[in-house]
Amino acid sequence: MKGIRKRVTIGFLSIVLLLFFSGLVSLYELNHMSGDIEVILGSNRRSIELTGNMLDAISAHNRAVVNYAVFRDTLYADSCSARYAELSMHVNQARHEASKSAVMMFDSLRMSTERLHAVVHELRTSRTIENLIMLDTLSNGILSFNGKGWYDRNYVPVYDEASNSIMRVMSHAQASLSPRAEQLSRNAYRAVTPVFISLVVMIVILLMFYYFIMIYALKPIIEINKSLGDWLRYKIPFKPKAECRDELLELQEKIANVTNASKK
Repeated sequence: MKGIRKRVTIGFLSIVLLLFFSGLVSLYELNHMSGDIEVILGSNRRSIELTGNMLDAISAHNRAVVNYAVFRDTLYADSCSARYAELSMHVNQARHEASKSAVMMFDSLRMSTERLHAVVHELRTSRTIENLIMLDTLSNGILSFNGKGWYDRNYVPVYDEASNSIMRVMSHAQASLSPRAEQLSRNAYRAVTPVFISLVVMIVILLMFYYFIMIYALKPIIEINKSLGDWLRYKIPFKPKAECRDELLELQEKIANVTNASKK
């Protein structure tokens, strides 16, 4: 392989290899970015699921306490313990799956839920201690338990603290998505950059090809064709003005030999 054919082959192979490798790099980056997206979405879904379970559990615990303390339905006494066990299970599960930066928040949340359970447990074990319950003196002198007063004074502050801790955990999970989204944005730029560079390089190569083909191929062919036409019509000596190389130079010399031989 020589001359023009070699240059054209090398040029087109360079374009093909450039597109091939840039496509591989972009495909790798896109697959990596797709994996990051799946991880972010999966983590977000999981955090929403866990915090939703904790909110449902603490709401169920609150309903059980209202029925037991305010409405004095003793059937809900065991339900309070069951709802707390469910809440504690969800908190421990979320803490086990949490990142290192969120462990302290989950420790605070667990302490809040333990205080919530302690308040209800003290109510169940002793309804006659004056620092835990409000006692009202009836007309006949009998003391009775004021469930609503206990609920507002003892339970609600601890319940609000535990609920706020759950909301802080949820807010932290949402806030952790911001740096991941920024990383995803950088990965997107990394995926597009090879394609952009390949496009610029390919444009430069194509311009070089255009110059090469016009100067070293098309212009000599046009001059050879014109000079050959002049020789055929007007018997003007075959002398192309363009500078020919490689295969075109061989073609020019062969045509010149033919025209000289015909003239002789």
